[in-house]
Amino acid sequence: MSYIKNGKMYINYDKKLEITSQLSIEERSGQMSDVEVIERVFLVFLGLFLVMFAIGTVFYILQGIGLFKIAKREGREDLAWLAWIPIASTFLMTVLVEKEVHQELRGKVTMIYGIVLATSLVATVIIPFVGSIISLFAGLVAPIVVLYAFYFIAKMYSMNPVLHLVISIVTFGIATPIQIFIFRNRKRVIPDGPDDQDPVVDYQ
Repeated sequence: MSYIKNGKMYINYDKKLEITSQLSIEERSGQMSDVEVIERVFLVFLGLFLVMFAIGTVFYILQGIGLFKIAKREGREDLAWLAWIPIASTFLMTVLVEKEVHQELRGKVTMIYGIVLATSLVATVIIPFVGSIISLFAGLVAPIVVLYAFYFIAKMYSMNPVLHLVISIVTFGIATPIQIFIFRNRKRVIPDGPDDQDPVVDYQ
């Protein structure tokens, strides 16, 4: 507060006001602004995304290498490249086990899987509400078909296919790329393959 006396201006210095102002500034500086909060949350999510992307890329490469090698060992060099294409790689899995599955499904697994995926896509576009239900059902069936195919791949290259199937289910498929990668250099455990003359019987 200021006042004039004898033609001179005097300023009344309020020490309490200065202390209050300093405390207010310190309190504001100790608190993050909304922008800073948003920036930190964004950085956290970005970091998590990059970590998950890196892990997913590693798993994708492991599965690609494994399926590519298995396809070549099974005499399907013409289709081995499908191992590197998303979705198509699951079709490759069904193709590789067409002669290994249950008798009544032999030669039909890939077709069933294709119909399930096509139904899921088409139903959602053509029939909005009912199609969503059909798509949901097909979305549940498709992973089952893939797990079915994986079981027979495990049966071809392991003495404990059920164990591998359980591990795949429990990990929601996360372990599958690693398992397929492990199978890539193994010889067949069951006959009717290129390595049936020298089957391996001690794989877990």
